[in-house]
Amino acid sequence: MPAEAGMGYGGHIDDPIMGPPASRYRSDISISIFLSQPEEYEGGELCIASSAGDSEIKLPAGCAILYPSTSYHSVNKDTTGERLVAVTWVQGFIRRAGQREILVQLDQARQSLAQDPNNLVHRQVNLSYANLFRLWAEN
Repeated sequence: MPAEAGMGYGGHIDDPIMGPPASRYRSDISISIFLSQPEEYEGGELCIASSAGDSEIKLPAGCAILYPSTSYHSVNKDTTGERLVAVTWVQGFIRRAGQREILVQLDQARQSLAQDPNNLVHRQVNLSYANLFRLWAEN
């Protein structure tokens, strides 16, 4: 969506349900894809609040940021130039954000242990990841 000089987007969280009536979906993850180079505009940072602190994001064209749709976020006003982004939302297989976070942490652990896939700890973490995903997944 274009944001010409002087435009911004106030603080909000994304709607929990998106799409036309015949194909509604839950918005679990929000995605902003930057289409303009950072030097093409001033301001226009995507601001996301989280428990780890607030972030101001301005990425190169072609880069994307994914964040929980439950995150409070806004876009700073552009002062010069034009900020172009594409936004979309994804419904995950895992409904609850806390469960998704646990799976991300387990996946990071299993990747760090993957140098020795025969290691008992790697096998146990891998098994736990797969079984929790299976337990929590919806389709």
